[in-house]
Amino acid sequence: MRRGIKLGFLLLALALPAAARVDRVVILKIDGLPPALMRQHKLPAMERIFGQGGAQLDNFYVRGLSLSAASWSLLDTGRPLEIKGNVEYDRYTLRPYDYLNFVPFFFSAAASKRVDMRGVEVLDEAGIPLLADRFDRDERHPGFQLLQRGVRWDTLESALKRSVAKAPKSLLDEWLVGFSITDSLDLQYEHDLLMALKEPKVRYLDYFTGAYDHTAHLTGDPVSQGHELQALDAMVGRIWAAIGQSPYPNSTALILVSDHGMNTSPTIFSQGYNLVDWFNSRAGGAHHVLTNRHPLSEFKVRGLDPFVSAVVTPSNQSSYLAKQGDEYPTVMLDLDGNERASIGLRNNTFNVLHVFLDQLTRRTLPGPTRVATLDAFFQMLESVRNPWMAEIVEIDRLLTDLDTRIADLRQIVLTFPRKWTKTQIAQGVDKDARRQARQLEMWLEERRDYTGYAATLRRLLALTPADFDPGRFKISELIPERSLGPLNTPWDLQNYVTGPGPNGFVLTGSGAFDWDRNFQRMNYPAALQKLTVRNNVQAEVSAEPVDFTVVATVDGLWLSKDAEHQALIQTRRTARGAEHRYLPIANLTGQLDGSVKYQNRTWAAGFPLAFFEDPNLQAPRAWLEDWHTEAEWLTVTHQTRYSTAVIGLTEQLLDSGAGAAYQKYKRLLRRTDLLVFSNDHWNFNVRGFNPGGNHGSFLRDSTHSVFMIAGGEQTGVPRGAHIQTPYDSLSFLPTILTLMDRPEADLPGPVIQELLPAR
Repeated sequence: MRRGIKLGFLLLALALPAAARVDRVVILKIDGLPPALMRQHKLPAMERIFGQGGAQLDNFYVRGLSLSAASWSLLDTGRPLEIKGNVEYDRYTLRPYDYLNFVPFFFSAAASKRVDMRGVEVLDEAGIPLLADRFDRDERHPGFQLLQRGVRWDTLESALKRSVAKAPKSLLDEWLVGFSITDSLDLQYEHDLLMALKEPKVRYLDYFTGAYDHTAHLTGDPVSQGHELQALDAMVGRIWAAIGQSPYPNSTALILVSDHGMNTSPTIFSQGYNLVDWFNSRAGGAHHVLTNRHPLSEFKVRGLDPFVSAVVTPSNQSSYLAKQGDEYPTVMLDLDGNERASIGLRNNTFNVLHVFLDQLTRRTLPGPTRVATLDAFFQMLESVRNPWMAEIVEIDRLLTDLDTRIADLRQIVLTFPRKWTKTQIAQGVDKDARRQARQLEMWLEERRDYTGYAATLRRLLALTPADFDPGRFKISELIPERSLGPLNTPWDLQNYVTGPGPNGFVLTGSGAFDWDRNFQRMNYPAALQKLTVRNNVQAEVSAEPVDFTVVATVDGLWLSKDAEHQALIQTRRTARGAEHRYLPIANLTGQLDGSVKYQNRTWAAGFPLAFFEDPNLQAPRAWLEDWHTEAEWLTVTHQTRYSTAVIGLTEQLLDSGAGAAYQKYKRLLRRTDLLVFSNDHWNFNVRGFNPGGNHGSFLRDSTHSVFMIAGGEQTGVPRGAHIQTPYDSLSFLPTILTLMDRPEADLPGPVIQELLPAR
């Protein structure tokens, strides 16, 4: 009897389907690929593999700004943004975090000074692993990408040989027009991936290509873009065929994902507006502008120099910082802004104090004016004494903790041998050691720079009226060089000092210091919103480059199109997670104490994000003013013109990241004062205005991304499925880990349940 029961259970078990499992994952990372374009072209391999034999997410979106460095970091970590732009700067030291510049990285890696790209170094210091890091060294085969860990020199060598192993005439032609090393790299990385598929130990493989993104930036021509898609389709077919011949044909999942979309049109040229020139001009404040590359200029070869990450374009119209561009840049700008510009302005109080010192050291002020100016200088200094002293104390505390970490790491680095054995090299021990040595080097540089910044502030705050003599000091000893200082308040941005008044310093009729006439001031949110061009030649493109600006305030994120059309996005933390609401307002004005005042408005057309007039909003307009979770916001707004803007802006401008106190502090110092978003088919990419198309904004064409998956019969991946539920970047990594039975409970993004029907 018992034997019969056992036999019955065995027959039942054999009749049931085996538990779904994914033993291997292959991820194709396609930069900038938009879903809408794929539907316009015939792509037989992808239709067969993903359309008929797999699943597609019809509503998958980038969570933050649709920029490559930030977007890939979300997909590869499953964590809130640690990297918030293609380049970031430390406000206190102007140290650049240049995430896209791979040329210096390769040269430093060849000299054994660095191992990883800058983005990976930032994530490592914050303790945030990449998806590939979940696998042992012999289990993973990552390709070249923006978040590059290590370098496979054999691949680069093979790619170089591939690029020059051509007929002499072809080689001469390419020498004249430029070697196409990128194409050779793509072919070599595909070849390496196909070889790695044959290795049973390898469980994670990825392949990155920016070919489509580069083409789409250059041209909106559908034929040219179609050629890139057809080449991609053919590659997908080759990889799928190789998976069928691999050790895991039935338990491999093939995934195709893009980091963002592309706002491109075959009938419209994307127009560029040069914010560097505007900030250099007197109309823009006559600033010395810091960027991560030389702006491209006619007949200047230095514009092609890739070995820079901090370049100052000086203004020849500055009224108090003439010929001091290198020492005192006053604006920092991400050159690779595409549809958005991230702008940092030097602290307004720094400017005021600097103008005071400049006037006082000239010794040309009449006696009564000089006395009033000294009183005004110390009045301004006293207004910031307490917060700035508190900041110095915080820097000292963090550096004391950092000293302990430096001492511990230095002891470890001193134990490293001068030569590594072949076994250690094969195990990557030498690379781990170089990573630690690189971290020690960066901590020592940071300690030196933060100490210097704090020391300069100390000297400034130690000044007293009793013994103050401008002749005893150099201004550089009191105002930090190459530093923007603390963030500006909304009042600062609306009353920003760009120099002394046109008549120098004068007194009021009563003999007091004339604060109104003694400074040139600008309202930057308003000035940027009013920018226009005269020679607009495309009727479909607005003559106004700027759509709206965004500034973080104590009351929420302030979005502004003009004085009467503004909004606040407010955020709170609850048991349900982050909740947001959107309020229409007008005439927000900053106050000296950092607070803001504004007038409430009722819903109408013309407010930022255009929710009122959008027919694709999936809720009544009044819904927007109530508190809702991020999942609810995504459901209601994802098909609107500005799709994920409410969630994305809070992700971008509000800090929600984790990490040790020192990492959190550095992340806060990478903040900018305001974001500027372009109108449709405008861009701010000063390196080359990308006539084909752009991304970077929250326009749906830019945020809508690709996520398709197919798998062997044992993976349980549904076939022929179109998933309509909207998801964003944070769902990508937890879903992959769950498919591979490696779930992590602390990842914030929801798993895409529609891909797990058999689990």
